[in-house]
Amino acid sequence: MIRTLFLAATITLAAPVAAQNAMPADLAERVAAARVAEATARQLIEMQEASAAAQMQYLGMTGAEFGDGYRGAVAFPSEDSLGVWNVVLVAARGDGTQADLFALAEYEVTQGEILSETLHDAGSEPALSGTALQMARAKYVAPRAVIAAPDAGYCLEGEPAAVGSTHSVSYIPLVLPPDDTGAMDAYVLNGPIAEGSVPLGKHYRVSFDEFGQVGDPEVVTDTCELISWQTDDADLANSVYVTEYDGRAAPNVIHAFISAQLPMKMGVVTDDIIWPMAGGMIAPPVSAAEAGY
Repeated sequence: MIRTLFLAATITLAAPVAAQNAMPADLAERVAAARVAEATARQLIEMQEASAAAQMQYLGMTGAEFGDGYRGAVAFPSEDSLGVWNVVLVAARGDGTQADLFALAEYEVTQGEILSETLHDAGSEPALSGTALQMARAKYVAPRAVIAAPDAGYCLEGEPAAVGSTHSVSYIPLVLPPDDTGAMDAYVLNGPIAEGSVPLGKHYRVSFDEFGQVGDPEVVTDTCELISWQTDDADLANSVYVTEYDGRAAPNVIHAFISAQLPMKMGVVTDDIIWPMAGGMIAPPVSAAEAGY
């Protein structure tokens, strides 16, 4: 639900007072969990922004469409420069998970700015290897793993779809860079994320190691809740969309990530406290009662 200016002001101003009242005993642990979710969400946001900048640059420079073999972009941190993302635009020759993958173009991007660009000539694109190859494989596999999972749920017009129901599903896969052991997570976001509407639920996490997928996809937010708003609402910036996440210690990665896609603030209620967030950042929690919820 969307609350208007009163709740927005309460969340912003009440934190110092509310922190002394009605706060759970395990607050420090819950805040630590929120910080982990926030850090992962910020990484996803930065990756998404770097990939979008690179793809826009490619289209602007070449004037060409990506084509049927295009498999999107992968982004991972530069080993040499803090805050710089290496972005590779990926093309496939062949079908399926074992198709040969090549780099259409390579970029260095920081805060939306293109630092370097390498465009490869058609027919002589280098084959992917290392981190780029591992991430590109995972990006292809992750949404298909969700679709194939026997326990995966879907939404239809804001309600859970009946078992066996067939309808179009739009997924957005975002793959985190692998860690030192080769393990990584892919977040498969339920779409479409469009102007005036963002689905809050049925987003999944698919885990991988250096050899491939590990275990079944895990639903991160299991709801058919849809966040929607009127784009011409003059009070949007002073509003807060409030959602309940009862029985959980803190907001998750998806909450933080989605807050960066909204024109209003967001509040996530976990039992008796509410977590204000905006732009992918999670503020210290306040008492839900004192915030007027």
